[in-house]
Amino acid sequence: MLSESFVVSTLSSAKTPNSTLRDVGISVHEFQPSPQLRSTFKKSSTTPNCLAVSPSHIFSAQADKAVVHVYSREKGNQEALVPFPERIRSIAVAGAKYGDVLILGTEGGRLILWETCTGRQVATTASHLQPVTSLVVDPTSNFILSGSSDASIHVWSLPGILSFSKPALSRDRQPPNSPIRTFSNHRAAITSLALGHSHGRHNIVVSTAKDNTAIAWDYHTGNILRTFLLPSSATCVALDPVDRACYVGYEDGSVQSPIPSTSSPQLLLAINASSGICRRSMAPPSADSGAANALALSYDGTILFSAHEGGKVLSWNIARRKFASSIADTTHPATNLVVLPPNGLPHRSQELKRTSHAIVKPRHDNSFADPLHAPGAVPAAYSFHAHIIAPLDVSSRQPTQFSQALTHAYFPDSMIEEGLAELATFGQTGVADISRVAHTTDISMDTTTHDSQVADLEAEIDLLKKKSALNDTARHVTTDEVVQLRSDVARLQDYINELHEKQEAAQRDKVLRQARKEERETKKREAWFAAEKKGRNGDKLVQKMDVDDGALTSDSDDQDSE
Repeated sequence: MLSESFVVSTLSSAKTPNSTLRDVGISVHEFQPSPQLRSTFKKSSTTPNCLAVSPSHIFSAQADKAVVHVYSREKGNQEALVPFPERIRSIAVAGAKYGDVLILGTEGGRLILWETCTGRQVATTASHLQPVTSLVVDPTSNFILSGSSDASIHVWSLPGILSFSKPALSRDRQPPNSPIRTFSNHRAAITSLALGHSHGRHNIVVSTAKDNTAIAWDYHTGNILRTFLLPSSATCVALDPVDRACYVGYEDGSVQSPIPSTSSPQLLLAINASSGICRRSMAPPSADSGAANALALSYDGTILFSAHEGGKVLSWNIARRKFASSIADTTHPATNLVVLPPNGLPHRSQELKRTSHAIVKPRHDNSFADPLHAPGAVPAAYSFHAHIIAPLDVSSRQPTQFSQALTHAYFPDSMIEEGLAELATFGQTGVADISRVAHTTDISMDTTTHDSQVADLEAEIDLLKKKSALNDTARHVTTDEVVQLRSDVARLQDYINELHEKQEAAQRDKVLRQARKEERETKKREAWFAAEKKGRNGDKLVQKMDVDDGALTSDSDDQDSE
């Protein structure tokens, strides 16, 4: 039977109502075929965007604390209590390619990535100036989008952050673990992000902020597709399963769709960069519902769910655009809402199914700080914990030997006997038997086939000889060119040294001439003052000295030229 469920988390409040859910922080509810409470997890208090659900675990970041609670969905209990160095303001989980990788947005504006199956913890740079309030991972698990109170949205490469090989820091490159793109078109704090469902080269994200706008843009390129003007600040946003429409929730509890009612049901990727105004409005049944903290859609996109500050989870009929019913009451402010994939749909059978069976507490990755660690090499202490089990539908198809071995407590007797028989046959054959069989096969070969093979081998040998001769010629030519280049370099170096020596000699001569000139000028001044003191004409004496100096200078120049 097909069944659909959702997970809702709450924020602990001061009131203590007389209810069985007063200690419950996370609950799993079924809404199809009939609304009912399935399971609960206690001792948890989460703010918006602080709940993440994987196929095997539930992660919840505690309000105003640097702690994450880990719950096992299979066992139905709390599995771990994990502390972190900073308070966590938002979390998300990636599990398509890398197992369960938990991404945490901190109050300091950076991301912390925790590989739950290995315990490896990697931190990014503090690229946000304020706390990271919203985190989403794209469907391919290749990109992370983080929104912050500083009105910016960063796009990160998940494989780049987790890679053991980091690019070297240079002038034109960013430091390792930095965002690859930044979107700064909002003018106020980011409140929510909703990603499209495309696995191709283009995908959209709808971001809302406190500047009363919602922007649809392509996070692969950063191009804006459409800007929606909202009547007030949106608190949450959600996209339908085919990216045909988006829905936003407000502080008064109402839900609206920014696409006008006259629009055709086309994908947001085909919408040009123009403005739109909200026209579809769905009001809550009562004013005490409180703000809409989270939105989610059903598997078929016909029902919209909203979690409200008053503790209720409401369902909305999208076709009729009105409130349908109240399907859950948590008695505490409902802050997060995650719709689970439906159970009962046929899935393609898999040979093996890998599930993470244990959570390894995080430890900081110090492999890059080790000078002996080779770039790109996996650290010796890096180990992956996984549990391999048989597929769920083994009885519906022909089992293989490997699947039989996995489902038995020990290897089947038939497999062991078959392996021993093969080993015995291999030991009895021996090398001599193999040589005898090969010799008999050679004798029985046809003569024509043998001659053609010999001819082909001879032609191949001739071709190899020609290639070898060409390689030898090229090697000799290259050697001669290298010798010639080295001799030319040596001659150039000698010429440069000679030029340097001539330049130094000319500089020395210039300094000496300048010194002699200054000395003559000093003697002229002294002689002029001495002549004036004795009552003689100092100018005539200076002129006579100039004539004598000119003759001496010409003689010295002639000697220098010689």
